[in-house]
Amino acid sequence: MSCDPDVIQALASSGAAGLVMDFDGVLSPITDDPTLSELLPGTTDLLEGLAGRLRTVALLSGRPADFLAERATVPGVDLYGSYGLERWTPQGVEVLPEARTWREAVTAATNELHRRLDDVHGIYVEDKSLAVAVHWRRAPDQRAAEEMIAPLIESAVRTHGLRREPGKCVEELRMPLEEDKGTALERIIRSNVLGVVAYAGDDRGDLPAFAVASSTGGHPLVVDAADTAPEVLRVRGVHFDGPAQFQEWLRRLDRALT
Repeated sequence: MSCDPDVIQALASSGAAGLVMDFDGVLSPITDDPTLSELLPGTTDLLEGLAGRLRTVALLSGRPADFLAERATVPGVDLYGSYGLERWTPQGVEVLPEARTWREAVTAATNELHRRLDDVHGIYVEDKSLAVAVHWRRAPDQRAAEEMIAPLIESAVRTHGLRREPGKCVEELRMPLEEDKGTALERIIRSNVLGVVAYAGDDRGDLPAFAVASSTGGHPLVVDAADTAPEVLRVRGVHFDGPAQFQEWLRRLDRALT
């Protein structure tokens, strides 16, 4: 873990502190099969304790909100899915109004990718409610898989007007809205009137949220891995060697707040 300003002290000394985290690669190790992601043992109790002591504890993920609800429903922890376009509520998933008009385009692109790729060994098309992702981490030849997937993604962008977002052995198609984890984090800060916020992430999709955390006087928490993108590694903040080390930091924060 790299040395940086004492984020724990900043959170513990504020009466209006928030901790917002990605799910995959931060609270859950990256898996070859995205459907098998789950919280590290002990994380649920940690999050519940932190939620009772901080003004806001939230998960902000590219996964759908109902995916988070299945794996990370913790008392006091807010769940935001699809890069903040969705929020889990007691009544179910709440979707930003501007996202509803693009559902048909996402569905069409999803169906086409399933048709072309479902029978290809090592490639997995993930339905993400308001987005679709193609994973090739399990492919025997990852380079060949990526070269096969790229023109299909480019075609979907042209045909359906969606936005392409690359990740770790994944290509994702999202709605072309001026919405990302940065704008979602801004809404979380405003709605909860947070004085200080720390944001934990591990991928390119987290870069806008890191930027918002820094620009508001908060703290980026970067969870690194062997295949972390160079621009993520360059983010100024506290860096952790994987979810297990980040979980230990959560324990330290919990002790400080207690």
